[in-house]
Amino acid sequence: MTLPINASLLGFSLAALSLVLTAQAQTASREGVRQLPVKMLFPYYDLYLGLPPQDRDGFYLEYLIKSSKTNIRPPMVYALGSVRTPIQLDLRGKILTMPDMTMLRQGKVEVPASSPRGEIVLNLEPVVPLSRTIPANAVANSITDYAKAISRAGPLALAVPKLTGIAFRGIASGQVVFADGRKVSLPV
Repeated sequence: MTLPINASLLGFSLAALSLVLTAQAQTASREGVRQLPVKMLFPYYDLYLGLPPQDRDGFYLEYLIKSSKTNIRPPMVYALGSVRTPIQLDLRGKILTMPDMTMLRQGKVEVPASSPRGEIVLNLEPVVPLSRTIPANAVANSITDYAKAISRAGPLALAVPKLTGIAFRGIASGQVVFADGRKVSLPV
């Protein structure tokens, strides 16, 4: 039996960035629908997309919708002019259809006016090839890219949690094997 594993950068999860999907929506475009700027749903995503590709290939931003009511996620769409694109979510509420820069700058998100209050959870996920043996440079790339991104955030860098390490969720144990053959157990 294999355990599901994934990696996460410790110290970074901007949980509960408040997003009120009802009362704070900016305009009503048609009866029963509220609109808010796409950028409001995706804080920091424009900064991420503005990074050179080689400086963001070590991590990605994951946005999750959490509702004040258990497992209720309103149907949402991106709206740009007359074009409507459904926003797809997985079972955890992770947004699967991310906007491009044009949508981020000019688009709106439409939600039903009767939607429950909600929030956005922003996670930073490293891009690490998961296998029984992981090259150290793959882990180092995620950490380096994260540090570069934070250094470019300017004054916002003060609000971002400091990186304390990488965790491999679902793994009970592991070792680091150094070039000289020495092995050290990873903390659990």
